[in-house]
Amino acid sequence: MELTGKYNENQIKAYIYDNRYKIGSNLLDFIKDNGYTKSSISKLTGISRAIIDKLIKGEIDNNTTLKSHIDKIVTTFNIDIEQLINYKHLELENTDRMVAFDNSLDEYEVSDKAKKMFNFLNDIVDLYEVYSDR
Repeated sequence: MELTGKYNENQIKAYIYDNRYKIGSNLLDFIKDNGYTKSSISKLTGISRAIIDKLIKGEIDNNTTLKSHIDKIVTTFNIDIEQLINYKHLELENTDRMVAFDNSLDEYEVSDKAKKMFNFLNDIVDLYEVYSDR
């Protein structure tokens, strides 16, 4: 679907708004697949980290505001809105296995508690990235 050439601004806003959950999910995949963090996306686009989180969760309720943020993202990364809506996540082998050292067991699986801890540590790193330049 070629949005910009065939539809007026209000139709594009409505389409983006109707697909906000898919866009949010795809944005998170795009961030992960390209080695970015939410904080680095925030810095690159000029969109606050809190708004990045809302975009990912599909929680922006105003279609004009949503389109404005999506426009910043697609402009920053030189992609089309359609590419973000139809983004295909890169499936990586063994994505659910995480090893902290080389001598772990072959069938080692990270516990839920450890996964939560790693996510918490990732959030700390993201906070550091936000405030480290100040």
